[in-house]
Amino acid sequence: MTTEVEVKLAINDPEELEYSLVEKGAQLEEIVIQRDHYYVHPTRDFGKTDEALRIREEGEKFYLTYKGPKIDSKSKTREEIETEISDYIQMNKILEKMGFQKAIIIIKERKIYKFEGVKFCLDQIDALGSFLEVEKVIDDKEEYIEVQKNLFEKIRLFGLNPEENIRDSYMELVLSKKSKQKI
Repeated sequence: MTTEVEVKLAINDPEELEYSLVEKGAQLEEIVIQRDHYYVHPTRDFGKTDEALRIREEGEKFYLTYKGPKIDSKSKTREEIETEISDYIQMNKILEKMGFQKAIIIIKERKIYKFEGVKFCLDQIDALGSFLEVEKVIDDKEEYIEVQKNLFEKIRLFGLNPEENIRDSYMELVLSKKSKQKI
């Protein structure tokens, strides 16, 4: 079982952070546009179970991802199961036949940096703004506390406060923003 240890922060000045990453030796791995197609279950409220199911579209590649409930209150650490799929249209049909419905599509530009074995993802989401996700995928869930401490230390190196961690997904943030706009 793989566990994704993740800390997400809203950032005001992505250019300054990017400069700081490069200055400290982070390597740019890639810049991608990701389209995350989130699904809802016909009888299971993912909002209550704190789970997520999505298909990520990244160029010509597609990935089906299940995210389990968060396992602590300090980060977005959770079980993650992901597999590449060869045919988005057929996978979408399978999910629909099983009763899943597409809830929302989140589109983001992501700049992925690697710094001392950790991914630093600078995300730009039109509906929300700029974010930093600092993450590491591990095989042993028992290691997550040490990995989380390491992520917090790295975040502090860049003058950011890991205590300002946002635990909501981008989907939750967009839906929350939309519901506030209706009021």
